[in-house]
Amino acid sequence: MNNIKYILLNFTKVVFFIFLYISCLQASNIKNSATVFMYHKFGVEKYPTTSVTIEQLNNHIEELTKNKYNIMPLDFIVDTIINDGVLPNNTIGISIDDADKSFIEVAWPLFKENNIPVTLFVTTKTIVKNSKNYIDWDQIRQLEKEGVTIGAHSHTHAHLPDLSIKEVIEEIELSNKIFLKELGKTPNLFAYPYGETSEEIFQIMKDYNYKVAFGQHSGVINETSNMYYLPRFSLNEKYGEIDRVKFAANAKGLGVYDFIPMSPHISKNPPFIGFSLLDEKLSMSLDCFIFDSSGQVEKEIYKFNERIEIRLSRELSKGRSRINCTAKDDEGNWRWFGHQLYN
Repeated sequence: MNNIKYILLNFTKVVFFIFLYISCLQASNIKNSATVFMYHKFGVEKYPTTSVTIEQLNNHIEELTKNKYNIMPLDFIVDTIINDGVLPNNTIGISIDDADKSFIEVAWPLFKENNIPVTLFVTTKTIVKNSKNYIDWDQIRQLEKEGVTIGAHSHTHAHLPDLSIKEVIEEIELSNKIFLKELGKTPNLFAYPYGETSEEIFQIMKDYNYKVAFGQHSGVINETSNMYYLPRFSLNEKYGEIDRVKFAANAKGLGVYDFIPMSPHISKNPPFIGFSLLDEKLSMSLDCFIFDSSGQVEKEIYKFNERIEIRLSRELSKGRSRINCTAKDDEGNWRWFGHQLYN
């Protein structure tokens, strides 16, 4: 009898440690990844920095409608992550900022024909009758009937961190007032103009019940992402070639958490940059690059198991700076984290 008890006790211990080991493995794995692409204009040769060519757009659609990808509405993507669900492999989201006329004239017929869900982020001040450059509210209402999700993009497209908190709130409230009048509801998705924001603006987004907010920095969303500063890959003529789209579409999240500086609007320059990795093994192949308007910034990277620290050799130039960190996992997947700082 004692032998049976001893065997059962040890068997229970073995099962417990196996369960603990599996739980630890699961805890270190990144469960979800989603790549979101951002467009502005389509086939507008005058603005190559914010427009893709029609040929590029057709190439993007041809690639992303292959069976290996799963194009999902942004609402579905963020709801799945917020509710701790599981996204399908190679999840893709499509977003368009500013409601340029070329969206309804060029892009939407192609997206619609290929059953591609799209979110349109609207700057309310520009939406007026007979505009040369932007669609109007009748067209937005029709797009919504046809399945386009409408998101908010402020009222005036201002550099929000340059405004006072009172002015930012006025931007949001005026935008919401117009949405209520024109659509009968307010959006729950927000995209920051120029991708610029701050820790104080994160709180405003929460206070006004936005589910999530998007920036304009390259990177892949996963469950450790800041839901009020989600990345998107910006596409234009220079950065819209199909090889870049393929690479981004197949990339996975890096699993970054406890990122500092907490606010993208930096007060100390050069900033001290640090973060932790959900899977510390990724630190072995991790590399990071920092760019500002003066070019690449030299840096030193210090690795302490899952904790990464980056120290810059100089101050960041005025305006926007970008951080891109990538690593290759055991399965050969590229994992990508991006962040934008604003000085």
